[in-house]
Amino acid sequence: MFKKILLLIALITTVQVQAQQSEEDMEVINLEGLYKNSPVQKATPTPQTDLAAPAQPAEVVTATTDEVVETQEPKTESIQVDELKDLSRLVPFREVSVIQKKYLPKTERFQLYGALATTTNTPWFLNYGAKLNLAYHFTESFGLEINTLFLTSTERQVSKEIREQNNLKPEQFIYTKGYYGLDLIWSPIYGKLSYIDGSIVPFDMYFSAGGGVSDTNSDEKNVSTIHVGTGQIFAISKRLAFRWDYSLNIFQATPISTGSTTAPSKGSYTDLILTAGVSFFFPEAGDR
Repeated sequence: MFKKILLLIALITTVQVQAQQSEEDMEVINLEGLYKNSPVQKATPTPQTDLAAPAQPAEVVTATTDEVVETQEPKTESIQVDELKDLSRLVPFREVSVIQKKYLPKTERFQLYGALATTTNTPWFLNYGAKLNLAYHFTESFGLEINTLFLTSTERQVSKEIREQNNLKPEQFIYTKGYYGLDLIWSPIYGKLSYIDGSIVPFDMYFSAGGGVSDTNSDEKNVSTIHVGTGQIFAISKRLAFRWDYSLNIFQATPISTGSTTAPSKGSYTDLILTAGVSFFFPEAGDR
């Protein structure tokens, strides 16, 4: 009887142990399934050895049972620059505008300039006339120009009053009838103007200096003259342009004698001459 009781106790204990072991095995299986089905994100920071260097972004790795996916920064595409226009594709040059070639080239071309002229500093006479110049440009900056100027003179109202009221002859005051000379032209400034409608007009600004002869009403008639000037050329086409010029002529002359006992003395005189007209360039401009 006692042996049967012992066998029964042993049987019950064995069943309990097997049941507990079965429960533990189920927990292990559930944990393995959890790890297999859930993605694991692993962050591996890049060690920073230099405090002044910027921190690099960490690489993020997503691990699954089937594959491992790595996320990296996109690579920069290499751009090859073969022509000047390709600079606009580079990041530092995206906001840079490329300056174009000169619209109206002058190198090895002639320039024929015809204009209306007037003096702006003569108090006794109204001087109007015409100007005809011929220039040759060795380069875009330098050239030589032949100057010719023809003027007419008309008495102002103040000259008539002097003649009538004071018995003076206004023709005794020196005025210029014409000028002929040769100048060196220097064009250091080139630019473009933009109108409200967006159209662009290229222009050159030049300076000229030289000398020649002025035809005057003085006792000497023709006198040596120093000439300096400046102006601008606004391109209309590759052949045609609008031009204005402002010149200073300096010379010495002697007024005509009035018949008095005192002979007139030689003095210095200046003419400020404003001209505006059209320039014609030839021969045809090539690709430059």
